Amino acid sequence: MKVKAIKLSTFTFLLMLAVTMAAAAQDKDKPEQAAAKAENAQVKPGKETMGPTADSIRPYRPSGRDPFKKTVKPKGAKAKSLQSRMLGFPTLDVRRAEFRQKVEAARARDLSEPDPVSQYLVSELDITGVFRDDRGPGAFVRAQPTGTMFFVRNGARCYNGEVLRIGGDASDPASAKVVFREVSYMEVNGKQSPQERMVTKTAADKK
Repeated sequence: MKVKAIKLSTFTFLLMLAVTMAAAAQDKDKPEQAAAKAENAQVKPGKETMGPTADSIRPYRPSGRDPFKKTVKPKGAKAKSLQSRMLGFPTLDVRRAEFRQKVEAARARDLSEPDPVSQYLVSELDITGVFRDDRGPGAFVRAQPTGTMFFVRNGARCYNGEVLRIGGDASDPASAKVVFREVSYMEVNGKQSPQERMVTKTAADKK
C-alpha cells in the first residue's frame, strides 16, 4: 500500500509540473504573438493610408513661364529703343573767340600760333586753285563766312577735319582738287560718337 501511495504522489507531482511548464510556455508566446500582430498591422496599411486614387490624379499644367527657358528678344528691339541725333558745331563767333584764346596762349608760351584755317568747318571752305613748290603741293582756299583767303598743305587742320590729299594742275585752276577728312558727332542715348567721312572738293564746286 505504501508503494502505491508513493507512486501516486510522484505521478501527481509530475503532472502538476507538466501543467505548470505548459502554462509558462503559453505566457511566453503571448508577447511574441502580440508583436507579430502589431507588425502585421504596420505592413498592411488601412485604406486611408494607401494614398490618392488614380481617378483623383490630374496631369501637371504649368501656369506661368518656364523658369529654365531663356527668352530671346527680337534683334530689332534694341535698335528701335536707341535714340540718336546729329550734333551741330559752335557758331563762327564762338569758334573765332576760341581761336583768339589759343593764339594768346601760344604767344604767352612762345610757341607757334595755330593755323587760322582751323576756325572754319570743312563745309565753309571753297577751293580756288592749287600750287606746288619745294615743300610739295598746296591749295588756295577761301572761307565763305568772311571771304578770307588761305593756303593749305597736306595735314592742315580745320575745325572739324583735316586736308588729306591735294591734286590738280597748277596751270589749270579748274583741275584743283582737295580731299578732306570730315568729322561729325552723333549722340546715341546721351553718348557722343564720332563719325568720319571723306569729302572731295574741287574748284568747280564754288561756281
